[in-house]
Amino acid sequence: MKKLILLGLVAFAASSVSATTFKLFVHGRSATNHCSGTIPNTSSATTDVGGYWSGWGFTPQTTNVRFVGFDGEQNGGAYSWNECGAQLELYRALNTFCTGANDCEVYTHSTGGLVVSAFFGLNPSLASYYHIRRIQEMASAAGGSELADMAVKYLAWIGWSNYGGQLDHSVSTSGARNGFNHNQSGGLTIYLTSGEGHDSETYGITPLFLPGIDDGVVANHSLCGINQVGSVNAHCARGNGQLKESYACGFLWLSTCYRTWTRWTPYYTVWQGGSGETHKTAMADYNRR
Repeated sequence: MKKLILLGLVAFAASSVSATTFKLFVHGRSATNHCSGTIPNTSSATTDVGGYWSGWGFTPQTTNVRFVGFDGEQNGGAYSWNECGAQLELYRALNTFCTGANDCEVYTHSTGGLVVSAFFGLNPSLASYYHIRRIQEMASAAGGSELADMAVKYLAWIGWSNYGGQLDHSVSTSGARNGFNHNQSGGLTIYLTSGEGHDSETYGITPLFLPGIDDGVVANHSLCGINQVGSVNAHCARGNGQLKESYACGFLWLSTCYRTWTRWTPYYTVWQGGSGETHKTAMADYNRR
């Protein structure tokens, strides 16, 4: 009996030593195919295929990093189960890195937030199957972006390449919000980070097409996890409670009125970077708590 107990302790110790917490980084919208393939084992997906993260001048400074790449222009965009599609590649990564003795932290940027939120929103029963410590979405486009709306309506029509395609359809405000139930995540909390600054690449133009406060690419109705599209001029306060904003109203605009915004249930803001945080620099917020 003592021998069996000893063997059991040795086996438990060995399994504990071999357990690894992998950090999955899921990229956002890109005209490049970042497909990482079949992801056959835990030694896979160590390369930032297509350079999404490094191309923005950012490399995750943490251990056991794995990159989840996909081709956004596969049929369905962020919802695609085609070969190299976003949902299939995420599924492969979760099966490889987040099962058995191992567990995962999942970090996303921009449209990557839609990919991950949609996966668990459409498949909530899988949340308990995978061993997930944390989901953190930086500058999340899970609620869609008006820039994608424009791309679908106008830029594709005038023939601009790489715009208005499958990924833009899925990350449009209607495509992102109507694709699944955002109040459903299988019990997982989805942590959000956001900013209110604008990158030089936006040339001061893109915010003109985004309602309320924005980060130059995505507006606060998405960044804050708000359950409806709107001109949200409230900051993404920490937590998951309602946001309240004041505005001038009444006779001669001398009175003050208030508007409240309600967030999706699983979403919880951990960082509001203010004017010093942009859509681009938000990708470094994986360590915010």
